[in-house]
Amino acid sequence: MSLQIPTIDMSAGLDHPDVIAALGEACAQWGFFQLVGHGVPLARRRELFQAMQDFFALPAADKQALLRDDTNFWGYYDKELTKNKVDRKEIYDIDANLDNLAARAHLGSNLQVPWPAGLPTLRPVVEGWLQQCETLSQTLLGSICAALGSAPESLNPFFLTQHSSFLRFNYYPPTSEQARRAGDLGIHPHTDAGALTVLVQDEVPGLQVGKDDQWHTVVPEPDSFIINIGDMMQVWSNDRFIAPEHRVLASGDQPRYSAPYFYNPSYETICVPLVGDTARYRPIRWGEFRFGRAAGDYADLGEEIQISHYRV
Repeated sequence: MSLQIPTIDMSAGLDHPDVIAALGEACAQWGFFQLVGHGVPLARRRELFQAMQDFFALPAADKQALLRDDTNFWGYYDKELTKNKVDRKEIYDIDANLDNLAARAHLGSNLQVPWPAGLPTLRPVVEGWLQQCETLSQTLLGSICAALGSAPESLNPFFLTQHSSFLRFNYYPPTSEQARRAGDLGIHPHTDAGALTVLVQDEVPGLQVGKDDQWHTVVPEPDSFIINIGDMMQVWSNDRFIAPEHRVLASGDQPRYSAPYFYNPSYETICVPLVGDTARYRPIRWGEFRFGRAAGDYADLGEEIQISHYRV
């Protein structure tokens, strides 16, 4: 079922009162919205998608050489679990903290992003995209805080230096009709763990958001960003904004590509509600929450950690 999420034109600026009001309504009613009028050059977006397609077109052995594991978040993977079910997709995860990328290029680290040697243009394209996403996300986060009635800079201390954001390349390969009838999904239903997700995707629909006990397909606007709030924003908003459950259908005859940027606070952050007279959550240590959620990507460890476990 298609019931389009709100579209917000931010050409007047994310600090414009009408835009802030629209953000507040979209976060309260859907937790999802599309941003247009953002000013990010279309050419940069096209570069990113070409780089993503070039990466997933690499020989399987080259991608397996970049395999991530439970000791390093970054790299390639094709057997990820969501809620203990295997997703029908391939991914490539990249540290989105530009300070980390620069430092590790010189210092080395077991958490270093494994860049494919055969694609020397990939890293500069990615780093240019990360700069765009970080700037947009920082401004957007301030506007969402303003929509809550909190100061726009309320969350800055958790994001301006050692944020733990990451970029993901998603590739959903063509899937047989039999597999689709069997209920295979590109990504199984979940909420995102962090603050904001800033997504670009191709024109092939597949993303669905749950609302009113139904799944609604998101039809992407041309050159838009698709935004959703995550679990930590739900906590900071004290349940005024609800992190939406969403999923991705398995692709049909066409492959599908997308690139979500997950804007996450520093690992040392302790998340507590910003607003409301009575806190609905106990303090959540983001680093522990993030590591606990990530551990379930590799093996069935039982019920995944959820913010509901921290409800007062």
